[in-house]
Amino acid sequence: MKIGYNSRRNIMRLLLYLVLIAVAFIFVFPFIMMVLSSFKFNKDVLAIPVKIFPPKWNWGSYKSAFTYADYDFARYFLNSFIVVIFAVAICIALSVTAGYGFAKYKFKGNGLLFAVVLSTIMIPFEAILVPLFLLVRKMELQNTYAGLIIPQALTAFGVFMMRQFFYAMPNELIESARMDGANEYVIFFRISFPIARTAVLALVIFHSQFVWNMLVWPLIVISKPALRTLPQAIALFSGVYYTPYPEQLAISVVACLPLLILYLFLSKYFVQGIAMTGLKG
Repeated sequence: MKIGYNSRRNIMRLLLYLVLIAVAFIFVFPFIMMVLSSFKFNKDVLAIPVKIFPPKWNWGSYKSAFTYADYDFARYFLNSFIVVIFAVAICIALSVTAGYGFAKYKFKGNGLLFAVVLSTIMIPFEAILVPLFLLVRKMELQNTYAGLIIPQALTAFGVFMMRQFFYAMPNELIESARMDGANEYVIFFRISFPIARTAVLALVIFHSQFVWNMLVWPLIVISKPALRTLPQAIALFSGVYYTPYPEQLAISVVACLPLLILYLFLSKYFVQGIAMTGLKG
């Protein structure tokens, strides 16, 4: 018995959906376990055998997490927001201007300089931690917001992403504006930058996620409790004799919400920006 073309297509589509659902479940399941475990009591979090649902619901873990010992998680949230806002703003300013310059201005050494910038993506952040810390300490930026923001505001990926977008933008738009008497600043701010809105918003999501989740650099450059960022505070969150796992998981759940909300609002622009910059798989 032969299977028709439409039947084979429906079967392949069903198999594809099943694979996608399985992959999505693999990614979502740890988050589901984190949420459920945040409602457990401390003795149940690491209990063997593992129980997915709490044997007894602990509804006070979220409240107690914000009042536990001398941890000021409201301040840590504020610190993370300050660092993310300024780091992303600087990243956008530098990435958009540099990407536009590499894409639309032909100068000697353009390709070589862009290759040098792009090659820094292959350097692990851990490889430059020591010299970067020595530089920050020499500039007396240790235990300051600037010491947190500036090293996390520079990204070669952002330059590459914006360069790819502007490279695909028709040169006729720029030439027409020049013929009408517009100078380079007017062309950039009134024509090129508005067109790049979707790519910029996609970069906002990428870099916000990177800065918000950064742990290693804050642990190295910040030693004052008042300047801790949220991931740093979660990593150091422990009691004298034991670790309060429900409270730690509760804070982790709350820490995921800002990025989740940001993606929900900008998801449309995120997909469009990735497609227009040519970064899709």
